[in-house]
Amino acid sequence: MAVARRCSVSQSTVSRVLNNSKQGRFSVSTAVRDKILKVAQELNYRPSIAARNLTVSKTNLVAVLGVAGIWSDRVGPLEEAVGALAKVLDQSGYEICVQFMSLRHGPFQLPPLRVDGVVAVGPTSLSDLDALDGSDIPYVSLDGVVAGRGSQVVPDDAGGTRTALRHLVELGHRRIAYLDHPSVDATQPSVFTRRDAFAQAARELQFQIPRVVVPSLSGLLPWDSYYEPFLRRTVMEGKATAVLAYSHYGALSLLRTAHDLGLSVPEDFSLVCFNNEPVISLSVPSLTAVDVPSAAMGEAAAQILLEEMSGEEPSKPVCRKLEERLIVRESTTTPKRSN
Repeated sequence: MAVARRCSVSQSTVSRVLNNSKQGRFSVSTAVRDKILKVAQELNYRPSIAARNLTVSKTNLVAVLGVAGIWSDRVGPLEEAVGALAKVLDQSGYEICVQFMSLRHGPFQLPPLRVDGVVAVGPTSLSDLDALDGSDIPYVSLDGVVAGRGSQVVPDDAGGTRTALRHLVELGHRRIAYLDHPSVDATQPSVFTRRDAFAQAARELQFQIPRVVVPSLSGLLPWDSYYEPFLRRTVMEGKATAVLAYSHYGALSLLRTAHDLGLSVPEDFSLVCFNNEPVISLSVPSLTAVDVPSAAMGEAAAQILLEEMSGEEPSKPVCRKLEERLIVRESTTTPKRSN
């Protein structure tokens, strides 16, 4: 090791100084310690996390599991939540290891490095969490299911659904359609929560749902083929005056398809979507949206994990549900035709 050679000391002495070790009878003079730190800075030395993992009880490393990937057209609330989570952990002195989904291992398989805590991003099955639940590592499920030992942070999707539909009903809409997730393979908890909340709100708020059948698509088929038949059967034939979309992707696709079919939003139908992403304020018209509190979710997950990692005794699992709010823009108005 270059630092050890420059300072004429052993590698173990350098390692203990740089890791601020006080274990056993280790001691070193102030002059030697200062020299090691100075040379390490001159050489831009960074300690090996893998090597440090072998010798310390606390690694200051957190693993983020279940991240699908980084795609320019697929940035949404979960990705924003992970960004906010990473910022809080970084400010608290933790290094972050992100393990992307792979065909070689399960999405929530523990990483090969020792870690102090784990964040599971969007788990959809309790069986996916078997390895985490069977370990003694603190973990938090971020916008996903949770097993018996983990904590959980989720948005109030049911409340957000009711808020959006109450807005449409108060505008005078009495025939409202729901643009569901197009894929039959979708397993995200939000898919089922929003779908069920829509049906429940229809009964509570007493609006009608057009009785049409739109075939769902398998994960391998392009979603573009979903939107035209949906609009034809719900708005043009089913006489819906408003649509609530599962996501901002679906809403933007619906907006484009409506333009191609000669339909205008909000004149022919009002449109509301989930996910208050920046791009939807730039569409014409700008979209009314349910704001999923992604940054707050990430920050809450980080705080829960920090508390659990700092405790000497296992803590009781926490479930935190965060409120969603409606951002009203240009895509919703009173219906021009009676329901």
